[in-house]
Amino acid sequence: MIALARFGYRGEDLTWIPVGDRVMGGCSQGVMEPLEGDTSLFHGTVRLENGGGFASVKCDVPTLDLSGFSGLMLNACGDGKAYKLGLRMSWDRSAPVYQQAFATEAGVWHQMLLPFSGFEASLRGRKRPDAPPLDPARIASLSLYISGRQAGAFALQLRGIDAVTERMQ
Repeated sequence: MIALARFGYRGEDLTWIPVGDRVMGGCSQGVMEPLEGDTSLFHGTVRLENGGGFASVKCDVPTLDLSGFSGLMLNACGDGKAYKLGLRMSWDRSAPVYQQAFATEAGVWHQMLLPFSGFEASLRGRKRPDAPPLDPARIASLSLYISGRQAGAFALQLRGIDAVTERMQ
């Protein structure tokens, strides 16, 4: 296992940048806020006006070679809504993002396994079956999303994201 992200004020020095539906005229917003201790909170409001409907945060990292791992383990506590974890093989925002959805249970901490084989390519909200498969040896960016017209307030508390091997699953 290798730690990709740790959260809270004592977490790694990763910069999570908000990226929302304002790029297409929407007015949703979301931020990653460090909390006391070892957690951070991805929270905000999804609004459907003006063609909106998603909020996200992204974090570019030095290119990671995760080829010796089979997936990611996300330690999170949600609000009952569905979220997505995204990976990019480039810092280029016009490159496909490989996403995998995960469900949350309100107020319950879970460790969620997201195998690399389950990440699907998309670009600007549309699936891209013609994109090359995700290459875990070239991870350059992490993202968290809430989409799917889940209007209203949202809150996803996070402790960590780890790369794991099949034996650890």
